[in-house]
Amino acid sequence: MELKNFARAAGYYLFAEALCLFLTLTLAVFHGTPVRAVSTICTIGVLICLCVNFAVRRGREDQRSKREDTARRGLFFSAMIGLPYLLLGIALILARAGVLPDTFFRWYKLLDAAFWQLCNIMSIDVQVSLLRWPQVIILAVLNLIPPAAVWISYRLTLAGFDPAELQYRKRR
Repeated sequence: MELKNFARAAGYYLFAEALCLFLTLTLAVFHGTPVRAVSTICTIGVLICLCVNFAVRRGREDQRSKREDTARRGLFFSAMIGLPYLLLGIALILARAGVLPDTFFRWYKLLDAAFWQLCNIMSIDVQVSLLRWPQVIILAVLNLIPPAAVWISYRLTLAGFDPAELQYRKRR
C-alpha cells in the first residue's frame, strides 16, 4: 500500500515538474522582471495546487478507511512529496559552500522548475557563487512550500474541510 502511495507521490512530483517547466519555458520568451515575477507566481501556484490535490485525495482515502495513524501518514506523505525539494535545497547550499560544482545552479534551475524564474530574478548566470548567502537561504527555504502544502491540506481534509466546497458554494 505504501509503495502505491510512493508511486503516486513520485508521479505527482514528476507531473508538477513537467508542468512547471513547460509554463516557465513558455513564459521565458518574454523578458523582464515583471514577467518573471508573474511566471514565478504561476508556477508556484501550479505546484501548490498539485500538492493540495495529492493530499486531499490521500486524506479522503484515509477518511473512508478510518485510519488511526493519520498524523504519521500525513508526515509520510509530506516527506514523499518534499524529499526531492529538500534534497535540491541542501544541494544548493552545498554548491554555494563549494562542495558541489559552481555550475550546479544550472541544474538546480532545471530540476526546480517552479522556482526557475525566481532564480533568474536573483541571478541570470549559471554560477551559484554569484548568489549571496541570503538568496541561497531564501531559495532553500522556499523548497519547503510543497511539503507544507501537503501537510496542511491533508490535515484539513481529515478535519472535514473540502476545498471543492469553496469552489461550488453559491454566493449570497
